[in-house]
Amino acid sequence: MKTNYWSVPVTDLNPSLVTIAAWDKHTKATSHERTKRTKISAFGLVIVLAAFLGSCVVTELHAQVIVVPNSLGTNDGNSFNTTPSGPGSVREMQIYDSSQFAALSEPSFLTQFAYRPDKTPGPSGPRAVSLRIFASTSSRAVDAMSPTLANNHGADKTLVYDGKLIWQTANLPGPGNTRQFDVVFPLTTPFLYNRAAGNLLLEIQFTADGSSIRIDTVMGNQTLGELVNVTSNTGATGVSATPKVTQFTFALPPVISIRASQVQVCWNSISNVTYQVQYRSDLTTNIWTSLVDCVRSVGSTSCIVDPVVAGQPQRFYRAVMTNCVPR
Repeated sequence: MKTNYWSVPVTDLNPSLVTIAAWDKHTKATSHERTKRTKISAFGLVIVLAAFLGSCVVTELHAQVIVVPNSLGTNDGNSFNTTPSGPGSVREMQIYDSSQFAALSEPSFLTQFAYRPDKTPGPSGPRAVSLRIFASTSSRAVDAMSPTLANNHGADKTLVYDGKLIWQTANLPGPGNTRQFDVVFPLTTPFLYNRAAGNLLLEIQFTADGSSIRIDTVMGNQTLGELVNVTSNTGATGVSATPKVTQFTFALPPVISIRASQVQVCWNSISNVTYQVQYRSDLTTNIWTSLVDCVRSVGSTSCIVDPVVAGQPQRFYRAVMTNCVPR
């Protein structure tokens, strides 16, 4: 059986891609001896395709929980704050030093934050709150916040929550000598925080009514700071206050890999001429395996499909012109 081979060596293939290479009879990679032996046609177009198989489409989300200050994950803060009872209107702003988020190896989505009660039980709520929460990346240092609150935000200021919550605590034991973080602020719009770009800033504008609640705070810690306006939730300025120990929950960006379900091998063809598609998994040998027995072309382009099986080795393909008879 006479055959004309359209083939070419392929090097430096990227194993993350499906690679298609086209070669003509002038390629320097085909030796003179092989050219004579395989009788490459002048009109021939070489197609070699390497398919790297076996990885599935995967989307994974990993949560990262961080307490700021980091040193108070299992230790109670050295102070507390008890909110007033009854109606109130407050605008408060907390800033957290980027060094406290070293556990984030890449920009991550802040999905919620939470406060905890003091280790000494006190008023536990409930306190009904209507609030708006903003997040941003700030260039302000913890100890250099501007009393003009709007000056502390970064350009990426984002409204991450606008609604109502009930603040209350069950005063349940936490790790060490702490209580659980159960005064939770779920964000309806996750905020993408990049610690390399600056400090994390949260602003809460709220009106509240109901019973008071005691929250764990910390004095004299240089990793976080707070400004507050206790007369208006839209007040322009704030004064220093004792910041709250805060727990953050981040969702890392999805990790994705891709697996093709099939490979389509196409080549330039001559109508009514028969071809055989062959493959091999190693370019260091010259042993080719037939993918199909015979394909008779019906036009200037012919194609076949090779299903992809998870875990199957990579494949390199070539199209061979033959005088075989299709079954």
